[in-house]
Amino acid sequence: MELLSTGIEKLDMAMGGGFLEDSILLIIYDTYSYGWALGVRILENRINMGDFGVIVNHSMPLTPLTMELGSVGFDLHKYGKEGNLSVLEVFASFYGIDYGLSYIYTTQGVDTATYLPKFTELYKKMLSGISNERRSVGINITLDGLAFLLGEKNVIKILQRNLVEKEKARLFENRKRPLNIFLLNKDRVSKEFVSWVSLYSQYIIEFSSTVTGLENMFIRKSPLPDFKPQRYEYRVKKGKITMR
Repeated sequence: MELLSTGIEKLDMAMGGGFLEDSILLIIYDTYSYGWALGVRILENRINMGDFGVIVNHSMPLTPLTMELGSVGFDLHKYGKEGNLSVLEVFASFYGIDYGLSYIYTTQGVDTATYLPKFTELYKKMLSGISNERRSVGINITLDGLAFLLGEKNVIKILQRNLVEKEKARLFENRKRPLNIFLLNKDRVSKEFVSWVSLYSQYIIEFSSTVTGLENMFIRKSPLPDFKPQRYEYRVKKGKITMR
């Protein structure tokens, strides 16, 4: 399978060479960490390489989400208006908000029982407007937000069923395989939930915040043969990411 770059050379090397197609990167962090910003930077880098960005929002209304992403230099509306990004608004769908923007996708009547079919329908509707030659790169903001909406055990079952759908798509769809980034604040979920999501993820990066703002960054998992677990120092300052 093709290896794809994160757009950060040092990170590619730390992961054993880069992303495998159709893989999942799980980014685990704590309450005061900016580890989530790494996922946003990878998303932006892949968009600038020609991929199509997909934000799946489970956690907050669009306005504070836009401000949060803007704090690390990511302009959601700019990429949306340019035709390089869509937002699947699960949070807004749960609470009946319709933004009326062509790149913001919402649906009605979402609850625990209907989440997966509704989300699948929304995702396919979004994909229908993207060329098969263009890879989608999705970021889930956040898995803990989805666990709050639906309950942890329900989310684990949904992830299992989604893996089945991905496997079927791999066999029968003629389009570039996606990349997926899961953001997970471990302070908001159980250890069991973290363990299940870790099982389903091919790559795992974990962050631990400190009072100085200089975080510990652990590359914990990769399926590539050249990989070995590593630790880095990580910081976000004025919207810029550094790892050393």
